[in-house]
This record gives sequence, structure tokens and C-alpha cells, in this order.
Amino acid sequence: MKELHENVMYYEYNYDYPVLEEGKGSYLYGPNGEKYLDGSSGAISVSLAHGREDMARVLYEQAKKMAYYHRDIATSTIINKASEHMSRLYGMDKFCIVAGGSEAVEIALKMARLHFVHRGMKTKHLIIGRWMSYHGYTAGALTVGGNPGRRAEYAPDLYNDCKICPPYCYRCPYGRECESCDVECAKALENEIVLRGAENVAGFIFEPVSGTSLGAVNPPAKYFEKIRKICDTYDVLMIADEIMAGSGRTGTITAMEQFGVRPDIMTMAKSISGGYFPIGVAACTDRVAKPIIEFGTFSPGFTWTGNPMAAAIIDKTLTIIEEENLLENVKKQGKRLKDGLIALMDKHPVIGDVRGRGLMVGMEFVKNKETKEVLDPSLNFGQTFEERCRDHGLLLMATARVDRGIQGDGAIMGPNFQVSEAEIDELLTIVDTVLYEMEEEL
Repeated sequence: MKELHENVMYYEYNYDYPVLEEGKGSYLYGPNGEKYLDGSSGAISVSLAHGREDMARVLYEQAKKMAYYHRDIATSTIINKASEHMSRLYGMDKFCIVAGGSEAVEIALKMARLHFVHRGMKTKHLIIGRWMSYHGYTAGALTVGGNPGRRAEYAPDLYNDCKICPPYCYRCPYGRECESCDVECAKALENEIVLRGAENVAGFIFEPVSGTSLGAVNPPAKYFEKIRKICDTYDVLMIADEIMAGSGRTGTITAMEQFGVRPDIMTMAKSISGGYFPIGVAACTDRVAKPIIEFGTFSPGFTWTGNPMAAAIIDKTLTIIEEENLLENVKKQGKRLKDGLIALMDKHPVIGDVRGRGLMVGMEFVKNKETKEVLDPSLNFGQTFEERCRDHGLLLMATARVDRGIQGDGAIMGPNFQVSEAEIDELLTIVDTVLYEMEEEL
């Protein structure tokens, strides 16, 4: 193991971290010539590939012009421009730019609360979430999230905890078969609202395509159609967390476009930054914003809320996605990646499922494909797979405890939007090689 730097707080102290120095295109390089294919775009975050000079130029030019002001005392032309650009693409009307996804979720929760407070419905305060979801590491985001491992140490500090089961067809909590069920996972929301009292429930937050907690799980058909109807019936705001799945990652600017449903509030981060600046965005419709605007103040925010550097990067990222027609490449290479992994299922008995949309694709590993029995947790298969891939020059993300937060292994992949066919094939070759090695050992 490489010696960890004494001045750095690390995520994992028993992990052999590669040291990186430079990124170019789809590759990252170490100080001694090490080369890694970035198969997961960091944390599914880098959309425009590494080392683009035009993105560096945007930061340079905006920093020269104006790097900071505070939203309480001024606004800026670049904030206006970026917000107009987002409004045209995301289907939302009002935008609050912050410094990351967790902050965006905190702002979204406050949007929901203030919407009802200023309508005179002050008892509406609960936000229902889903088990095996992840919305960030701040207190509010952890509360509405449902990743048991990430919540465990902070559980005593979490509040108003309301959850329903996720739409996880591979391991349906209701024992149903995908697409032949009555979408009980959606109906569960109505049951939770009624039990909590509709007069107390402000919103329902969800990932359109699940992130690392489940590894790119898709909901069944009609899921969001039913969720929309339930939310409308009980005057509950529909909050789509598009932080990982959105901003082009799944092949459309918003993942919700693919389900034909418009949420009331939306959060974005990761790919909206191109991978070049810490950015989060909370957005809402005019209907949600109306009572807040009539009240006259929307106070939630942080020191870096409305940062002009972030706004400039958002505007440039979205411009590049449009001008370079990158969504078509996301669809094309995403299909190549997913089809390639599905083909590997016939060769590798440990691949139980392949799922995802666009360039956000997950695998789940199993001991037995027929019974979906998980691998022995002591094998730490997912983490070992991640480390072996790294040793072969591929960086990706393992997923762990996908089965109710207790057990189960997998991996999630999401190369940048400019990834080539050759790079997808390189990724698949390494995955194939590593799985053969590990299965042989098993």
C-alpha cells in the first residue's frame, strides 16, 4: 500500500489510492506515467472529458471579470444568462445556483417547506424519501436519503424520517415480476401520505434513475405517472433529484423527460458542471415559487450561492452539450456499454443484472443467477473488483449492500459524454479480464 499523506483526510484509510496529476480526454495520469481510463467520470461527474482548454478559459475569463459577489446585495448578468439557458433546457422556471449537490437538496427541501408556509399551510413539513436512495451528506439530505450505511452513524441526529421502498425490480420488495405488477412501489407513496396525514406532507424526493446506492436501477413503466397522480391528489410536491442522472447523463437533458412527467422541484449537479467547478442547482416551477415570491423573500442560501464562476461554467457546459451534439454520443456509447455488459453476462456467472440508461450503467454481482443469491459479504467482491480494475488501468465505482443495505455487490460505470467506441471497448475488455481472474479464484 502507498503511504497516505499525513495532512490529508481520506475517504477510506484501508485503500490503496492511486496518485493523479493530470487528466486529458477520458484518461487520468499519475506523476510516474501511470495511465487510467476514467470509467466512472470520478463520481459520475465529469461530462465534458478532462483537460478542455475552452472550459479552463471560461474560468479564467470570468475570474478576471468578476469572481464573487454576495446574492444578498447584488445579482449579475452571467447568473441571468445561465438561468435563462437552464430554463430553456430543464423545463423549470426558477433557479438557485449553489456549490454542490447536497446544498442543492437542502435548498430544494426549503423551497418545498416555504411554498406551503407562505400558502398558510404550516403543518406541511414532512418530506417522504425512498430506502436505498442517496441525496447527499448534509443533515437534511441524509434525512430524506435512505442509504443505511451512510445514515447509520448520524441516525440520532436525523428527523421526520419517512420512507417507502424503491422501485427495484431485480429484487422487488413486493415479490412481483417487473412490468407485470400493479406498481405497488408507487402505490406505497399514497399509503405513506395517508398514514402521516396529507396535511403534514410537503414533498416526495426521489432519484429518477438510482445512483450508487443501487447502481443505476430504473423504475418500471407507469411508475412516475402514478407518482405524479398521487402527489397531485394530496397536494404534495414532486422533487426529482437529477444530480447524478440528469444534465445529459442518461441521454436527455433531464432523466424525467424519458418518463413524460414534469416534477415540481428539481436538483442538478455533477454533469451540469462539465466536471470543472463545484456546482449544484435547485430549481422549481413558477407554481412552487409563486407564494414565496409574493411573500417577498427567499432567504435560504450559502456564502457561495449565486457564484458567477459557477454560472459561467453552467452556461458553457450546456452550450458545448448542444453545439457538439453530445447527447447523441451519450445514447450511442451508452448503448454500446450496456449491450457489451449484457453480452458479458453469458460469459460470467457472477453478473446477475445489468441496468441503467445512457452513460449511467450498473452491474449487480451474484452467487447464483437463478436464485439471485448474493455473494458472501466477507469476499467484499465489489470493492475487490474496483481495485482489480484499477490495477488494470480502469477507474470505476463499486456499489455495496444493494440488497436492503445489508448485503450484495455491484459496480456503476459512467464515462464522459465524449467517450469513444474504442474507449468503451477498452473498458469492457478490462471488466471481462478482471471478472475472469476473480471467478477463477472463487
